[in-house]
Amino acid sequence: MANQLNMLVILGSVREGRMAAPVGRWVMERGAARGDLNLELVDPAEWNLPFFPHPKPPAAGNYQDPLQIRWAQKIASADGYVLICPEYNHSGSAVLKNALDTVFAEWGRKPVGFVGYGSVGAARSIEQLRLTTIALEMAPINSSVHLIRPSAKRDGDRFNADSYDDKALAALFDDLAWWGRTLKAGREG
Repeated sequence: MANQLNMLVILGSVREGRMAAPVGRWVMERGAARGDLNLELVDPAEWNLPFFPHPKPPAAGNYQDPLQIRWAQKIASADGYVLICPEYNHSGSAVLKNALDTVFAEWGRKPVGFVGYGSVGAARSIEQLRLTTIALEMAPINSSVHLIRPSAKRDGDRFNADSYDDKALAALFDDLAWWGRTLKAGREG
């Protein structure tokens, strides 16, 4: 569809047996049923981004490292993002924070939604990530998905959402699509 928005679904964990993978697949399956969003799953485990070692901060632009340049191209290709957020020690994961911190301008003026799992549905992780995404000039949407007791809904590599989870994800997609269209028009105008 010509009017589809390109959205990256970024997994927030690289741990063995991680919940992020089944949750990410659930998000992809539900998103595929929509005609307005084209979702792509991005797995940081496949990128192996180092903790930021470069002499210049990403906000300065002018990336020199080939991996950082490729990451910037991937991030720039999207109209918005869904972050799959675990909660570790009342915070987000280091791998997700590092993925955000590796580039700067490519994130800007695009919406971001959060699907969290862990203690209290990753509410603390998502709250901290909202601050980070605002600093990256992103537009965090209000609708978030807080998965409570996700391990009880996991069957191997599959996440079996309940109706509450599906309803929350549908609201997130609706808001992401609205903000995605609005901000894309602003960026192009």
